[in-house]
Amino acid sequence: MKIILDTNEYIFGLDRESGEEASVKLLNVVRLMIEDIKDFKLLLPEIIREEVQRNIPEYLEKDFYKLIYSSEKIYHHSMMDVPIKLFDKYQNESGLKEGDAMIVAFAEFMKVDYLISENRHIYKSLKIKEFVTVNASEFLKILEEG
Repeated sequence: MKIILDTNEYIFGLDRESGEEASVKLLNVVRLMIEDIKDFKLLLPEIIREEVQRNIPEYLEKDFYKLIYSSEKIYHHSMMDVPIKLFDKYQNESGLKEGDAMIVAFAEFMKVDYLISENRHIYKSLKIKEFVTVNASEFLKILEEG
């Protein structure tokens, strides 16, 4: 299984005091999946890493870095390999903002199974067959049922 966590999942999930409960649970489950599931991969494109770095409260920075460098199953990626054509497909044809189009293009290019985001409404109208977009609660429910 290959997943991408959107910026908000890291920020809400690391903030155990005031973060979103589902996002906190999600990060705990992801940590377990990293340890227990052989074919599990968490992909971290540079656009999401940089957005987290710009927006995360200073007191959570250390936890963020500790998480993203905790395993060889967390893959850090440049956006350079994503074809411009794929990015254009999502920005021009679907009307997504530049950053959202880059994330969706990256997800399709990398053939992820899930893009997990609390901003799922951004991607809801897209007719994407290559991967599933869910929020933290929905992903946790999929895991429970699966």
